[in-house]
Amino acid sequence: MAITQAALTSGSNTVDAASFTTASITPTANRLVIVDVINDHGTTATLPTLSGNGLTYVEITNVTNSAVRRLTKCRAMGASPTAGAITIDFGGGTQTGCAWSVYEFDGIDTSGTNGSGAVVQSATNVGTDVTTLTVTLAAFGSATNGVAAAFGHN
Repeated sequence: MAITQAALTSGSNTVDAASFTTASITPTANRLVIVDVINDHGTTATLPTLSGNGLTYVEITNVTNSAVRRLTKCRAMGASPTAGAITIDFGGGTQTGCAWSVYEFDGIDTSGTNGSGAVVQSATNVGTDVTTLTVTLAAFGSATNGVAAAFGHN
């Protein structure tokens, strides 16, 4: 089965806050939900936690650029997700901005918990004042494997 992807929502907010909320989404049962979050802070960008939709969101990876900007990728999957917004919470640490993208993938491995069977590897790279970046992945286990990528740019 081919892997398919559908955008559920994206948005941003530049108002200083410790918590941000996406638009309402309706995830489909047993599909992988990927959420990419980019947040800014004047000194150190805080690692977010996500909640909503009756799902457990698990961090896949995160990377910082100059400590003030962080990109975090999370995954979730469940048999009975509910409609609603995702709350992106920074544990009381006020951020100077936040942007997010939420996607849903079908045709993926549904084993494991919270999408763990669908996410086999992750890799990151970061650069300052660069025009290109390379992210190297290990060899795929199958020709039907797919890639979900997130990039942040100032």
